Amino acid sequence: MSEEKGNIDKLKSSEAFSFREIINGDIFAREQLMKNLWFILFVVFLTVIYIYNKYQTENVLIEIIETQKEVKELRAYSVSNANELMSLSKESEVIRLVRKNKLDIKELKKPPEKIIVKVKE
Repeated sequence: MSEEKGNIDKLKSSEAFSFREIINGDIFAREQLMKNLWFILFVVFLTVIYIYNKYQTENVLIEIIETQKEVKELRAYSVSNANELMSLSKESEVIRLVRKNKLDIKELKKPPEKIIVKVKE
């Protein structure tokens, strides 16, 4: 009976980690931990990769949001410029600007005529 109790205590002491063992560093001296050292290092490596990936994703999302804002601003600028050019290219607006700037250009009252040149053979 005492032998079973000793085995149980030994099993408990080998499996359980106390806070004091973690702080003192005694946890790293355990054989069980040393067996799984490569697995632990692999998990730590994956955690670092995960954190890096999350950081990069956040930076990309910030860049996408800024680009979308810039696209909206440029689209609004483009639409306003297109509207302004459309209004300036209207015939009535062109006539008004010619008169305002006192240019020596006159409006045609009759449609243009085709000039046909006959070639002698």
